[in-house]
Amino acid sequence: IPLMAYSPVEQGALARNARLDAVAARHDATSAQIALAWVVHQEGVIAIPKASSQEHVRQNVAALDIKLTPQDIADLDRAFPPPARKRGLEMI
Repeated sequence: IPLMAYSPVEQGALARNARLDAVAARHDATSAQIALAWVVHQEGVIAIPKASSQEHVRQNVAALDIKLTPQDIADLDRAFPPPARKRGLEMI
């Protein structure tokens, strides 16, 4: 069953994650680009990224070309583990 994260950047909280920042630095990319690259390469997950400018659209497209290493993926999986139990959709 495909899943979609609602508001995955948590109003900026995602951009303040040290592990995500480290992976982004290794790829000369933004944290948002790495998060998008990680999500779109997961089976059964569909990403619907938001863009508020043409530059943001370009960044989202560029994220599709980022090749995450197995170490990158392991780091991100540790930083953002799946929930241990069912969670309701948070409203923001």
